[in-house]
Amino acid sequence: MKALLVAEDDNTINAILPALKETGAEPIVYRWLLKALDNVEEIAPDVVILSTAEYPRHWKTFVQFTKSGIGGVVPKVILYNARAMDNAEKEKARSLGVFGMFGSLDAAGIEELKNYLNGKSGPSYGVMFGGAKIEFVFTNPKSDCLVTGSVRKYSNGRIEFESDIPALVKNIGAGDTIERATFGENKIYKHVGAKVLSNGKTLELKLT
Repeated sequence: MKALLVAEDDNTINAILPALKETGAEPIVYRWLLKALDNVEEIAPDVVILSTAEYPRHWKTFVQFTKSGIGGVVPKVILYNARAMDNAEKEKARSLGVFGMFGSLDAAGIEELKNYLNGKSGPSYGVMFGGAKIEFVFTNPKSDCLVTGSVRKYSNGRIEFESDIPALVKNIGAGDTIERATFGENKIYKHVGAKVLSNGKTLELKLT
């Protein structure tokens, strides 16, 4: 099992590494999240442990990009939350497909991590629509930026999508075509296109 640990703090790294080795994982450590993002396709990890407090602005983008299956492997993502998440943040993590979360580096927290790695604790599940968990990520056709966010509604190929960073989709309008997107349903991912139906508080899209 290949395990990617993304953290900057030495205490965090030194506490988690022994747990990874104890469970038989092959650990790979990155201190720069954006560097890890650049290399995750090549690494193709089976599991990712990400310290959210150290990357408060970018952890969601990293999780959704990793969960898109870009590396040919869809890893389990486990978050270490040194700062407690509010309910909205927890729901966001679940909707992105995060497998599990732990909040301390003491004996209890490390044991919780090892239970996730050993399969003794089950996953947390994301937003469901008609029994299916839906995920969506795409490249803005005008700026070439990666856009991540949450699917708020889904029915018959129509998606209501809320971007994590609204500024990244302001230049998209009704009638625009998105050619590079990844659609996930119950962790089965495929490359798709989409037609923009409207852009207001959320993006309304039709998969093509």
